[in-house]
Amino acid sequence: MTRPTVDVLSPLLTAPEVPAAAAHHLLAGLDLAPRTTVPAWITDPNLKADILAGFAEIPDDLRGAQ
Repeated sequence: MTRPTVDVLSPLLTAPEVPAAAAHHLLAGLDLAPRTTVPAWITDPNLKADILAGFAEIPDDLRGAQ
């Protein structure tokens, strides 16, 4: 005996597209895109370069408003 196939659709699949300005930040938060900003409280140019290159990580709760 075979069961009937049931399609399950999520409302998230039909959600409107994410604006490009927000999409990059969302992807960077998931480490799927490079970070393009460094928090203003970091003043060491070498540390800024390391963060942008991906060698150093700043936790999201320390990044503050950008």
